[in-house]
Amino acid sequence: MPRVSKKNLFALAALAVVAAAGYWGYGHYRLNHADLKLYGSIDMRTVDLAFEESARLESMLFEEGAQIKAGDLIAKLDESRHRIARDQAAAQVNVAKAELDLLLAGTRAEEIDVARARLKAAEANLVLSERTCKRYQDMGKASSALVRDQACYAARADRAAKEEAKRTLEMLLAGTRAEEIDVARAAWVQSQTRLADAERALRNCSLYAPSDGVIRARLKEPGDMVGANTPVYEVALMNPLWARVYIDEINLGKISMGQNVELTVDSFPDKVFEASVGFISTVAEFTPKTVQTESLRTNLVYEVRLTVNDPEGLLRLGMPVSARLLSK
Repeated sequence: MPRVSKKNLFALAALAVVAAAGYWGYGHYRLNHADLKLYGSIDMRTVDLAFEESARLESMLFEEGAQIKAGDLIAKLDESRHRIARDQAAAQVNVAKAELDLLLAGTRAEEIDVARARLKAAEANLVLSERTCKRYQDMGKASSALVRDQACYAARADRAAKEEAKRTLEMLLAGTRAEEIDVARAAWVQSQTRLADAERALRNCSLYAPSDGVIRARLKEPGDMVGANTPVYEVALMNPLWARVYIDEINLGKISMGQNVELTVDSFPDKVFEASVGFISTVAEFTPKTVQTESLRTNLVYEVRLTVNDPEGLLRLGMPVSARLLSK
């Protein structure tokens, strides 16, 4: 067996050290630069849609599983009661406006002429009744006490009638008080507010989709009486589409907001969906049961939400996903 020289032995040892260092360096590089794989599911964000008014449900326009777009009419209430209330409120606005216009127009000249004529008639009646009273008083015992009293009471009544006619004419000449106009104007504004509320209630008899989504549950049927805020649909929102995944604390430094992600699902194994990091939780939690990787089941993890690009609408809510976090 040939003897190995010290020089060769030293060279072999140095080579072994270099190889070990290279292997450790390569492993460390792979650990820090390899793409990270995360697990989770398509996020299920739902909203309960309800009317703001109470009435009988007239129609439900979509079935469960149907896709809807923002602004789609999805249900209607019976509008008859709310339409009557709207028409009544509109009539009250017209009445209040007419009363205000009447006060603003002031007294007509014909009314003032009538008041003047009534005052002149009252003055004439007063002159006659006062003279009659004085005549009976001057007659003394030649006239009966009853006749004298009747004549003098008639004079006092005519005097009061004359004062009433005078005050009426003065009021007509002075015109409408500013306070009365203010009250009438406030009543008109109040009637307009009631009309606006009635029109709002009538509009709310139609229920529209607030966003793109999928009908998950149809909770009521036509003919049902529904109260205000009673849900009639449960809708899963699809815009934006989220995937909820989890990352452990060790790898938390490898992820950042806006980072690109490739998403795959079992239903379409050959298709890759583009996504990006949209949210990273600041609070750790135990790994949810929906994450089915053995190495992560008992670890503390952080929730990450990915904004997913799914132009073909292939992904479904709750679908398990695997996310490959691309290197920064």
